Amino acid sequence: MERRSFLAGAGGALAALPFATGAAAAASGPTGGVGLLRSYVANRDQFPQAQAPEPNEILQLERRPERAYDPASIAVLRGDGSQLGYLPSASAGLLAALLDQGFGAYATTLPETGGSEIALQIYLDKDLSQVHWMASS
Repeated sequence: MERRSFLAGAGGALAALPFATGAAAAASGPTGGVGLLRSYVANRDQFPQAQAPEPNEILQLERRPERAYDPASIAVLRGDGSQLGYLPSASAGLLAALLDQGFGAYATTLPETGGSEIALQIYLDKDLSQVHWMASS
């Protein structure tokens, strides 16, 4: 299937992403990803045992569709697998749909991370080898 068919089938969803502005959007991530948006770790109080990450630490983003409270949930995990919390629903909606289609994403903590607030820069992985392309109608 052609890329334009996929984008058309997605209803232009990629164009609706809340892309970061300025240099952050143009910068590539530490593993070659494309800067997507800034966010933070929500529900941090549910995971008090998880040690706060260092600034610029690479974090994993993992879909949690079974979470009854928010089926678009995306967990934020440290490299050792300990969960820090979730992305807020405002950041998770479209990103969850992209992850469900096979896109990869990860986050890094921003230097202004401190206290209970963990600020994130989210990157979309450029490796499209695992993407499940939508069938054309």
